[in-house]
Amino acid sequence: MVRKPAAASPGGTGRRTIGCISRVLIVMLVLIPAIAAAEAPTVIVSNYTVTPAILMPGDEGTITVVLASTASAATGSALNVRVDTGAGGVNTSPAAPSNAYIENVLLNGKGVEVLTGSYQDIGEIGPGQSFPLTFRIRAPGEEGIYFPEVWVRVRDAAGVRYPIPVNVNSAYALIKKPALRVERTVPASVDPGDSFNVTLTLQNEGRASASDISVNVNATSSAITPKNSENYYIPELPPGAESVLNLTFETDTNAPLGLEPVLVTIDYQSADLAAFRQVATIGIPIVGRAEMGIASIRTEPSRITAGSPVDLTIRIENTGTANAKSVRAAIGGLSLPGTKEAFLGTIEPGNDGPAVFSLQTGREGEFPYTLTILYTDDYGEHATQQTLNLIVAESNSVPALIIAAAVLIVAIVAVALWYRRRKRE
Repeated sequence: MVRKPAAASPGGTGRRTIGCISRVLIVMLVLIPAIAAAEAPTVIVSNYTVTPAILMPGDEGTITVVLASTASAATGSALNVRVDTGAGGVNTSPAAPSNAYIENVLLNGKGVEVLTGSYQDIGEIGPGQSFPLTFRIRAPGEEGIYFPEVWVRVRDAAGVRYPIPVNVNSAYALIKKPALRVERTVPASVDPGDSFNVTLTLQNEGRASASDISVNVNATSSAITPKNSENYYIPELPPGAESVLNLTFETDTNAPLGLEPVLVTIDYQSADLAAFRQVATIGIPIVGRAEMGIASIRTEPSRITAGSPVDLTIRIENTGTANAKSVRAAIGGLSLPGTKEAFLGTIEPGNDGPAVFSLQTGREGEFPYTLTILYTDDYGEHATQQTLNLIVAESNSVPALIIAAAVLIVAIVAVALWYRRRKRE
């Protein structure tokens, strides 16, 4: 006899569904904090210095550490979770890095006496940023190598514990480490709208090789943009070696004048895979240049005749990218009497100013002259010249004679009419 399988009860199906959902929720509760902690940005000790390098027992010294952010961009974070009651699962979108908030930094002596070693509520550190902290220590009475630890507590992220080797009159050498120094060659000045080159030289002044070196070039302003790559990779840099990077940038024509910073972030590792980060700043001097020219020439009256005065107005414009200061204009070689110099003061880029010369014409003809414009900008004093002509027309006496004749005729007619009326009376 064949038995039919028993039908599943609705209650049993419901219990299995609830149990599945419960297990998924437990997984969510376990994974969400782990994911958030893994994605939250923290800091690293990118460099340290012990001064003096070798302490005598009982001597005082300092430990300076450089903390650097691990974030690459300052954006918000998000976590998306999806529950699938059929198979169960958790979907997460990785959290975008943001600023790391440093709550406190302590120095745990580990045998070294810490004189000052506590920093509280330091605040946020953003992507690409770093700053130093200094602790005062006193060496113990016994010789040897000690390893005090720097403890960094970061809000909502994994903390950092980093040992710093301190040599107290020990014959044993400390662990060798690399030390990169950045030299930069920049132009003395850059005009807005021009391209320029920067040379970066990375030198390893340490006693160990630096490996897995990545260099990121980040212009802090949209006025400067790199023409070539922003990221560079150097597999290894032995002690005493150097690597040269040639960078090319472009500037906007409306770039603000002044010192524009370009950040260079260098990440590398030592032989023991310890991570280091350095942030160097390249200051680009944006210095504008004034360019002077003639916008228009006008005379009053518009038709110049011999023997009449004339006002010559020449509008001088600045077509450059910086202020033109102490602007003066003078006309030379013009054989007409009058004022031949004008002071305009400061003319900003895109603006113009009038230079007015009052002259007295004596005879008709074509009179060549030279306009000289003197001005100063951030590059020094400049002068520009342009040859012009002033045309004086012949004085026309016919209209004056006609007017005089007309006046005389009117006078004669008036006298004749008056005399006739008197005679009738």
